[in-house]
Amino acid sequence: MTAVPEAEILARIRSLQARFAAASPPVDAALILQSLDLYYFAGTIQNCHLLVPREGRPRLLVRKVLERARADSPLEDVRPMTSLKALPGEIRSLCGPPPWRLGMELDVLPVLLFNQYLELLGGQGQVEVADLSRPILEIRSVKSEWEIGQIRAAARINDRLYRDLPELLGENLSTGELQAVLDARARLAGHLGAVRMRGFNMECLLGVVVSGPSGAAPGHGQFPIGGTGPHPALALGGDARKIERDRPVVFDYLANATGYHHDQTRMAVIGRLPEEAERIYGEMQGLLRLVEKRLVPGAVPSQIYEEALARAKERGLEAGFLGPPGHAVGFVGHGLGLEVNEIPVLARRFVAPLAAGTVLAVEPKFTHPELGVIGLENTYAVRAGQPENLSLSPEEVIVVR
Repeated sequence: MTAVPEAEILARIRSLQARFAAASPPVDAALILQSLDLYYFAGTIQNCHLLVPREGRPRLLVRKVLERARADSPLEDVRPMTSLKALPGEIRSLCGPPPWRLGMELDVLPVLLFNQYLELLGGQGQVEVADLSRPILEIRSVKSEWEIGQIRAAARINDRLYRDLPELLGENLSTGELQAVLDARARLAGHLGAVRMRGFNMECLLGVVVSGPSGAAPGHGQFPIGGTGPHPALALGGDARKIERDRPVVFDYLANATGYHHDQTRMAVIGRLPEEAERIYGEMQGLLRLVEKRLVPGAVPSQIYEEALARAKERGLEAGFLGPPGHAVGFVGHGLGLEVNEIPVLARRFVAPLAAGTVLAVEPKFTHPELGVIGLENTYAVRAGQPENLSLSPEEVIVVR
């Protein structure tokens, strides 16, 4: 079991407290509730409230389970809180009497729950709530070397799937069946079995396997790959259609070994890849090379995205790039860490320059109405000079005769 080191947790707390001092007006304390933010700042996903004052040590208030939270977290002040009614007293002991200005994760906190906390803490006049979600996401966006090491561990799971695929791929399998087999292999290789995303109605499978026209079906999610899926209740990924010879198969998998994700897409075929598919795949590799060269500190994500769009248009691949025509997603890469959809995003509205230590998954993909989705994806760490490719698997298309 990999615990988050104390030095990691304390450095993150200090970064958050530095944001409090820079805020105008200043934030008295953060009240952190979301499970992965708790894991990031406290090292546990037990049912807790984490109070981080502007100065001094944080306090972890545990609803359930105290013993596990104490075993998980390197924080010194971990104590039980059997009733939410005790929360105002805990805040008072750290911040003094109200009025307070508290930071909360308003991007994920439901309105009903927000109102309950507001009432519990005395309502307007006693407490003002500031949105702390953006500062938290910005801190999380820059990974330490320890975190990048966790992503490397996840990359090894994806590489195992790539190397297992030739023995698994066969015409007697449907894309849904192959997806199920790869899911099981991923778990046996050390995948935790969860893929986590931030936001309302955001969900994701361990991976998707699609091929041909059914794989070209647009999806409701924020992904370049859709697929019909097995049922309207899960309208994403593989289905019951058998994999055909000479039809490209794409498999996009998110590995998670210790809470941190690695994202990788590779291609395969039974028989021979059609010439048009080979051409498109070569263009997607060229786009990947174009983008990866730009993943250095100071590069502007929106400019990288525009360059990718211009390249696709120049090569005659504008319609179908990043999704079926009319359904393309508005990004060519995304931040990655404890959640799949972290910042920054290689998209139009992201203008803050990239920082060293940022981790991004870059996924140039093209949807052809008959051939399906064609493309690939690697995960990179932004480094001075040139990015580090954290993906281990070769980019060659797997060919099974």
